[in-house]
Amino acid sequence: MHLFSLHLKAANILIFLLFTSTLFAEGSILEENSFQHTFATIWNDFSELLLKNGIWLFSGIAILPVFILPVSPLLALAGIWGETHGAFYAALLGSLALTLNCCWTYWLASWCGPKFLDYIYFFFRKKKFSNIEKPKKTLWQWALILRLTPGIPFIFGNYLLGSFKMPFITYLMISIPILSANAFGYTFAVSGLASGDFKALSGGIAILILIYLIGKYLISQKKNAG
Repeated sequence: MHLFSLHLKAANILIFLLFTSTLFAEGSILEENSFQHTFATIWNDFSELLLKNGIWLFSGIAILPVFILPVSPLLALAGIWGETHGAFYAALLGSLALTLNCCWTYWLASWCGPKFLDYIYFFFRKKKFSNIEKPKKTLWQWALILRLTPGIPFIFGNYLLGSFKMPFITYLMISIPILSANAFGYTFAVSGLASGDFKALSGGIAILILIYLIGKYLISQKKNAG
């Protein structure tokens, strides 16, 4: 009888644990779903606002990536905006916005970046990062890799190259063509998808694939050389 009561208590405890864990799991799922719903609502309202105001949209492309916001959703919105205003016009404005972002974040990084890197590097190596000789002859290669590697937010490239004080003209000569190609690729692909224009869609995708393949080739060459 004593053994039976122990089994009964154990079963009750097990049921209680299963019940509470189920409630906790359901609560977590509901909380996650609630967060996703809230985020989706905010994004929908925000994107609708940008699509109605072209100046705000392209100003957002020039400013918002500084907060580590991915630029690809904004370029996708530019493609949707281009469905009614012209894909080429939207891609051109997107390229200009990215160029502006490229310029002002470079100067911001060249001013603030070295000080920040000094603190970080001194913490680990007990010497200033600014006292280390930088390989300026290979910076252009790293700039190409940063710009062409998929998945690396372009704002990180702006910050790093600005912090390393890469020559500004060289920085622009490498950055602007690649960022403009990305802008045209995303804008044409999304605009073509939204409007059903197969030529614009295939052209945009072809540009993005070409950028990916060039980046992959350069990375493999760098690894082989190293």
